[in-house]
Order: sequence, then structure tokens, then C-alpha cells
Amino acid sequence: MGVLDGLKPQPVFHYFEEMTRIPRGSGNTRAISDYLAGFARERGLETVQDEAGNVLVTVPASPGREQLVPLMLQGHMDMVAVRETDSPVDPARDPLILRVDGDLLYAEKTSLGGDDGIALAYFCALMEDRSLEHPVLYLLMTTDEETGMDGALALRPELLKAGYLINIDSEEEGVLLAGCAGGGRVHLSLSLPARREKGKCLDLRLAGLQGGHSGIEIVRERGNANLIAGRLLLALVDAGIPFAVRTFSGGTADNVIPSEACLSIVLPEGEQDGINKISSVIENFVKIIRTELGKKDPEFRVSTEESSCGASDAEWFCLTPEAAADVAGLLMTVPNGVQAMSADLAGLVETSLNLGVMRLVMPDETDREDEPASLQLDFSVRSSRESSRDLLIRKLRIIADRYGAASSVHGLYPGWAYDPESILCRHFAEAFEKVYGKKPRIEAIHAGVECGLFREKRPDLDCISLGPDLEHVHSTAECLHIASASRTWEYLKAALKSWDRT
Repeated sequence: MGVLDGLKPQPVFHYFEEMTRIPRGSGNTRAISDYLAGFARERGLETVQDEAGNVLVTVPASPGREQLVPLMLQGHMDMVAVRETDSPVDPARDPLILRVDGDLLYAEKTSLGGDDGIALAYFCALMEDRSLEHPVLYLLMTTDEETGMDGALALRPELLKAGYLINIDSEEEGVLLAGCAGGGRVHLSLSLPARREKGKCLDLRLAGLQGGHSGIEIVRERGNANLIAGRLLLALVDAGIPFAVRTFSGGTADNVIPSEACLSIVLPEGEQDGINKISSVIENFVKIIRTELGKKDPEFRVSTEESSCGASDAEWFCLTPEAAADVAGLLMTVPNGVQAMSADLAGLVETSLNLGVMRLVMPDETDREDEPASLQLDFSVRSSRESSRDLLIRKLRIIADRYGAASSVHGLYPGWAYDPESILCRHFAEAFEKVYGKKPRIEAIHAGVECGLFREKRPDLDCISLGPDLEHVHSTAECLHIASASRTWEYLKAALKSWDRT
């Protein structure tokens, strides 16, 4: 018996639960792609599975609706697979542990994958139930949206078979999205001198931050664990404490605001005074950061734990003091967070960036003494203006060059401009008002959805995006509102039934 067996609509939650048993983190979507393609073929539906793993399923029109203009519904297969440090579940390879708390559905100590598993569940229910009334439906399910929209980028234009596309990848019921930001990824790599050190090892763990989606929640100005870790490193350097950096890391994906980071240092043997100084620096540091963050992130903390460095005479590759200062300097120099607000839509972020992943890669213990370490930084850049996106990327590359770091740009994707004459938006707004008794909000969003890429491939495409209430996506606090998912399903069915364009 499934955890969600008692929830309604039962087919939707049944298929949602089935898919939480299939690991589908970004870059690991073959199994879910095969599942969806197999699901459709078992039901006799025309199915295309392309080289990128994208799946397109044709659902015939219900009787009497064959003459209507077809509609395309679209969602993505992958999820941001993150877990808490003490979670027994690795969402990259294990089934999720689902929990229901009142109206909330979540996964224990991992992300849920409601983004965008709820779309996949709706699609399976549409494939299954032949009694529903609708025109010809093309169900498009893409791969690796979360890490650069790779599936959408690889999609052949001829697979965009309908001129009207409903993207089900939004996270607020009652909102029809009619525009989104474009963006891209920037990777910096800084080579740093390292040398062997021995002594007492100390792990400094930064935690308690909320994190979240780097597009939706960047406006909340929550703490970024990677940048705060860089600031802590600077505070330790400024305190004149003799130490060497052994490891330095934080974040899980470039489009996730990092909630945790770790700094591991080595102190010379007998440096009890150094440990006492570090404790004092951390205590003062935490007070300052909590004061600055206030209610945005009140649970920030730093824990300190002595760790084993192996045998008493063991040596480890560590950054030189000068290299540690360069790391702190670079992290204090790079921009982060909201850079500009929209002049056209109140409350909409126009341009932002997020330092999502930070990794210090040390030489292997078998390497030569002169082998360098490498600091790897991954940013997600977003803007509703292409020129602003490109300028921000240029700024990052200039800063990287000044520090002697290599930089690369990948996964650029266009924005999606709002169209006030959208036929699809008008139809879904009217259907919403009939179902809910009120008008929906029509908005643009500071996050990337695949509509921009689809419109680049087919310029005449009319798009909207919708979805049920999801909170804290891209984090271990992610949850889906059950009643909202049910209402959105009824709304979707009503909008498909009332579509009358010929």
C-alpha cells in the first residue's frame, strides 16, 4: 500500500508516488524517460523518445473534438536532488521517503521533486483516463531542465507539433505566468598553490540557512552559505591565526541558494591558543551575520568539531596562507543576489546571480609537491534583459581574469517576452474564473522556464505556465500542497474541455 493511496485525485497521486521511487536527479533521467515512454506505449499511444531522452506522447482527441486545434502540455522529468547531511536517503539513487502532514506532502530529509513531478503525474493521468474531454493533446516531457534546459535545447523543432503550449512548471496556484527571465551558467576555476601541512584538524560547518530556488527566492535576500563561508575565512585570516585550509566546499547546484558550507582547517600542533581564538572569532562572526540577516535567516549557526587527520605525523595538502587570502578576496569581490529590479513590473527582479556551488579540489596525496589546488565556482545568472545578462556574465569574467582564474559560460537560454494578445492566456484566464469564481493573476517570473527556448525554435508559439502551490523547491524543505494539486487538476481538465478553437 502506498503512502498516498488515500489522496485524491487518486490517479494523480498514485503516479506521483510511483515516480518518487525512480531516482531522477538532473543528469540521471534515463530511467524516468524509459518509464514514461513505456507507460505511453503500453496504452497504445504514439510515442517519440529522442536522443536526449525527451518524450513526446500523442493523446487522441475525445470523440467529437477531432476538429479542434491541438494543445501541447509540457513539463520536465528531472528534479534538484538534495538531501540533509544526516539523511539515509540519497535521492540520486534511492527512492524517496514520502510523508503527509495535513495538507502538505514532503519527502523526509530530501527534496520532493514536486518540481516537476506533479506535471508528470498529471500527464500519466491524462494518458490513462480516456473519458476526459479534450482536443488532440501532445504531452512533451523534457530532460535536465534544472541544469541548463538541456532537453529543451536538444529538442528538434518539428516535435513542437502544436502552436499552443501549456507549461506546467509553476509553483503558485492562481497565477498564470506569461513571461520569464533568460539566463546562463558561469564556471570559474582558480589554480592555487598548495603544500603539505600537519597538525590538528578542525571542521567549521555553516548551517541553519533556508536556501531555496535561486530565481523565485533570490528576492528574499536569504544568506548564501558559500559567500558567508568566504567571509568567515576572511575573518580568520584577519585575526592573524596560524592555520592552513584543507577543504572548502558548499552548495549542491548552481540554481540553488546554498544553505550549508564547510571549511576544514589544519592548525599546528600545540596551538590551543589558536583554537581559543577561532572560537572567539566564530562567536562574534555568528552574532554579526544573524544581526545582518535578521528575520530572513534567523537560524544561522557555525559548529566546530575536531576531526582526525590520520596519524600524528600525517601530512595533508593545504592552501598556502597567500592562497587562502586570495580565495577570501575572490569570494568577497564577486557579485551575488539581486542586481536590478524591473522598471516595468513592480516587485519583479530583473537581473540576479547566485553562487550555487563551491569546491576546493586538492591534489591527490600521491601528486608532486608542486601540483596546484583548484577552486571551482558555479554561478547561475538570470535576467529578463539579454543585455543585462550578458553584462553581468562579462563582469564575472573580468573579475576572474584579475584573479588569474579561468572562466567559461554554458547553458545560455533566452527569456520569454510577455504577449498581451495571447489567445492561450485569455482562454485559461476565462476557464480559471469559471472554476474559481475569481480572476487569476497574470505575471512574469524571475526564473527560467523552457517556454523561451521553445519560442526560439517556433516563434509563433503561444505559451502560458501554471501549476499548484509548491514551497521551498530545490531544497529539503520542499513541499506540495495537496488540496492545491487537486484543484489545479480540476482546473486543467475544465480548461481542456472548454477549448473550442478550430
